[in-house]
Amino acid sequence: MDISLIETLRWEPAAGFVRLERHLARLARSAAALGLAGSEGAEQALFAALPPSALPRGEIGRGADPCSDAALAVGETPLHPISPLAGEMPGRAEGGSPQGTPLRIRLELFPDGRIDIQMAPFTPLAPDARWRLKIAGTRLSSADPMLRHKTSRRSVYTTARAEVPATEAEEVILLNERGELCEGTITSLFLDDGTGILKTPPLASGLLAGVLREELLGTGKAVEEILRPKDLAEGTAFVGNSLRGLIRGELT
Repeated sequence: MDISLIETLRWEPAAGFVRLERHLARLARSAAALGLAGSEGAEQALFAALPPSALPRGEIGRGADPCSDAALAVGETPLHPISPLAGEMPGRAEGGSPQGTPLRIRLELFPDGRIDIQMAPFTPLAPDARWRLKIAGTRLSSADPMLRHKTSRRSVYTTARAEVPATEAEEVILLNERGELCEGTITSLFLDDGTGILKTPPLASGLLAGVLREELLGTGKAVEEILRPKDLAEGTAFVGNSLRGLIRGELT
């Protein structure tokens, strides 16, 4: 199968990885569903990419030497610091003080079991950020099970995004063949209808099982409900993902 699986995570100096366990669990589920091997090595691959100074005290030695053959096989070059597991002590320099700035971590699992990790500085959005939303003419198919997995197969999202100039909207929302709301090109979709619980389209409409979406559903802060464009005019729209969190949206 010429397809890879992708997980995009955020790392915070004071908290480490955000939702790491959920990201690893989704990767494992998708790998099993698509018949890809190697997902069990994702956690070790992250630790193998760490320089010793980024590991919390007591964890030195858990990851491989960042210049070793094993570490170089993950990303081909020594990588920047990332954190240990969520819930553990965040990454610290040897002096014991938190280090680094927020990072965007992109993990990709290839069909041959190889794992690639890429990192870049990340600037979180302001709490009051608002994104302009447009609805695309491109449609998703509710019958396509691949939409539930975050893969390298992105052509439908790329096509939808290309419909709207970046100067006119920060995110583009896709519908399915029945006219039901599904998701954005890089985000899950939510609706605040005033009841105190967010509504989000069900997977059966044809969309990604987003990590932030999964967390909100699991904690009772959101429920699944079929939504249509007219519903967005009767409440407050939000889009979001695990990297950026929830962002208020305005349909334009």
